[in-house]
Amino acid sequence: MAIARTPTTTNPEATAPVDPHWLDRVAGATSLLSRLLLGPPHGPLLVALSAPDVWADWPFRDDVDSRAGLQRLSRSVAAGGTERLEQLGADYQQLFLGPQRVLACPYESVYLGDEHLTFGSQTLAVRQWYRRYGLRAPAEGREPDDHIGLELGFVSHLCVLGLDALEQGSDGSARELRVAVGAFAAEHLLRWADECLDHVAEEAATDFYRGVAGLTRGVLRILEADLGS
Repeated sequence: MAIARTPTTTNPEATAPVDPHWLDRVAGATSLLSRLLLGPPHGPLLVALSAPDVWADWPFRDDVDSRAGLQRLSRSVAAGGTERLEQLGADYQQLFLGPQRVLACPYESVYLGDEHLTFGSQTLAVRQWYRRYGLRAPAEGREPDDHIGLELGFVSHLCVLGLDALEQGSDGSARELRVAVGAFAAEHLLRWADECLDHVAEEAATDFYRGVAGLTRGVLRILEADLGS
């Protein structure tokens, strides 16, 4: 896949080698968190998350938020069962969907747009990022593209493209993609996701979603620290 050149907030001429382990860790973490924020877990996923080695292998655990998130999620998934699935589904519904007041709106434009409504200029800017790297939101035009789960999934997509480029021996493309990860995070996720996660942590009725909030915040700190390195 040809990689389009992208305007970035960092130096596109950087020649430092790309760390595949960093890309792999960020890709895995953001992929799972994307899945957990885009919808409530189904039975097989909850069973998979209850495996002892899943959280033992979590790649980021040095900050307070990540450690607390791991503890809460591990405690939550150990319960399991149909009743637990129903409880998690209800919590997801109240946090992100309503039908009354949405407790933790998951869309960027609601936080950053002048009118605090969905489908603002931020939605269109995110859409352009996706298209530049071969993605479209699954419900483009019907649901906003700037859902926190979709944005995390896009970070994972960029990291996977970077790993593919390294495997193909295209170090230049890999560096461009590595820069794109930081640029997208700086322009979008790092400007609003913390506020959304504050609402999740404060309003969630389950340790599961309080844990998801903690782990997501930990990944944001990894992305933020990377910009300053």
